[in-house]
Amino acid sequence: MAEAQTALKRIPDEEVERRVLAIIAKAMDRPVSEVTPNSSLEGDLGAQSLDYLDIAFSLEREFRIQFPREDFMQRAADHFGEENLVRDGVITDFGLQLLARGMPELDPSELQSGLRVHEVRKMFVVATFIRVVKQLLEAKWSMDATCPDCKAVMVESASLPEFECPKCGKVVPLPSGDDVLFEHVVGLKVALEKGSSG
Repeated sequence: MAEAQTALKRIPDEEVERRVLAIIAKAMDRPVSEVTPNSSLEGDLGAQSLDYLDIAFSLEREFRIQFPREDFMQRAADHFGEENLVRDGVITDFGLQLLARGMPELDPSELQSGLRVHEVRKMFVVATFIRVVKQLLEAKWSMDATCPDCKAVMVESASLPEFECPKCGKVVPLPSGDDVLFEHVVGLKVALEKGSSG
């Protein structure tokens, strides 16, 4: 069996981080020197809903990836059941465990009983975007770039999150951001189950 081929060059983590910081600084009209991975998007940089969309769109263009359309808690609720994660707008102990594992960049001292679901976004830091970009890039880099039709090595589209075959013209879209991060949530479930049985 031939090894899966990839036509993509990996970007070093430091460069990914540098580019994400630059994009967020530009979106928030700040000097890059004022933006660090630990900067709070809302508290330090003053981000609002439209800023999150602008940042996600800019990162999609920069890295040719597709950001998830649902947030972490929505994806987790689809898999674990909303009643297991949130009760009366308050995140359950299980939901807090899931957040701590799934979003390790969040300040653990803020993941306390009584945390309301609408408060989670206020905890987002620049590292949240860095983590998601790295996860989406990892999924892209691990894709088999062998054309399913003619077996030639496909190349990355210059503008869209997809691979194109230069030989036969076949187009293969990248997995959506929701699919990639749903797999991440499934992996968290396995880790939590191992932790509770160990």
